[in-house]
Amino acid sequence: MNPSRRSVLAATAAAAATAALTAGCGNGGGRSGAGDGNLRIAVWTAVKEHLALLNSIADAFKASNPKVKSIKFESLNPMDYTTALTTQLASGNPPDLGWILETNAADFIEADTLVDMAPAMKAESGYGYNDLEPALLSQWRRGKSLYAYPFSSSPLAIFYNADALAKADADDPAKLASEDAWTWDALATAARKVTDAKTARFGLLVHDFDYKHWDRLYPIMSAYGAAPWTSDNDCGFSDGKMVEAIDFFRKMAFTDRSTPGPGEQADFFSGESGMIITQVSKAGPLADVSWKWGVVPLPSGPAGAHQVIGQAGLAVFAKAKNQELAKQFFLFATNKKNTAELAQFFPPPRASLLTAETLARTNPLLSKDQLQESIIDSLKSGTVRPGHSGYAELNEKTRAALDAAWKPKADTHKVTRAVCTAIEPLLKAGS
Repeated sequence: MNPSRRSVLAATAAAAATAALTAGCGNGGGRSGAGDGNLRIAVWTAVKEHLALLNSIADAFKASNPKVKSIKFESLNPMDYTTALTTQLASGNPPDLGWILETNAADFIEADTLVDMAPAMKAESGYGYNDLEPALLSQWRRGKSLYAYPFSSSPLAIFYNADALAKADADDPAKLASEDAWTWDALATAARKVTDAKTARFGLLVHDFDYKHWDRLYPIMSAYGAAPWTSDNDCGFSDGKMVEAIDFFRKMAFTDRSTPGPGEQADFFSGESGMIITQVSKAGPLADVSWKWGVVPLPSGPAGAHQVIGQAGLAVFAKAKNQELAKQFFLFATNKKNTAELAQFFPPPRASLLTAETLARTNPLLSKDQLQESIIDSLKSGTVRPGHSGYAELNEKTRAALDAAWKPKADTHKVTRAVCTAIEPLLKAGS
């Protein structure tokens, strides 16, 4: 195994990762007995509605399986989730199952810390392995092996405060989309009008960006035809298209002041912003707002319309204390019935469930048209956010080098060249 691939979080938890991945190698050859019957599942959600649904599935599994004593969903901080998970792996006390981000999939898979579940999924009566959309499995597959079930394949979309936009005399995004005029330039114009008219503090928020998580800007990058790296492991930051994408956002932040600058924060669901880029699965708080809202797919850019999908995969850990029970719970939680229940929060990877009629049964918040346009169509045409071996170190070095871009008079060309200088050795080492 390439040494660079032995790090899940080389930058933020290097020592822990090395120990964890060394212990994890063997792909399922670790603890495979019955264990103590106390299943532990690592997740990053603390949303009570999410946990209530997860616990109801767990209760049903427990009721039909006398070997299970307890099932605990351990909510880890989403901002340092992978670090905490890696530390647990290193300590020799891994959870039995856990959620994994698509950007970190390569690290966990290539370090042999996950169990290949494809044989069990194919053998399980009534499971419907062939019902899974192949394009949505790409990050989790290696040959015929499948190391996680992408229970949440959630497209990014633009949610908007229709009242704030109307009061600012900004065009309605849904109307623009129906006229094929929904572009990033149109979004920037609407955001500027909202900010200038003060119908909200800001015109646009990029969820969880905070000038730390640069990959939250991937929707803008892809709309400009830019990518952080290529399939040949070449750095993409110094490309002119990437410079244009970053400058587009910089103009919103430092000239138009229509998106928060460094150190500024706002909350869309409290009415502090006219629009937000976020995953469709995070729309729950809209049930409680008093203003009219809407949702549209990501806008078109110079490179056309590029829809972006964020994923979370459920996996069984190779060193799980209760590996056999964990496999059984995996199959139960991801079968067609439970996937349909989870679909109210987490867009599923099953073709049979990706219809507006099916999703509408568990998603009363969105209309059938909104479900079709913002979820189903986006899943069929979109691409999953790119990951890479050694993603954590790549991510940290990219963030550190990009810090210089978040100043009013930054030289974007110079900054992006510096990003490439910082990450090219890592890209080549992981090839």
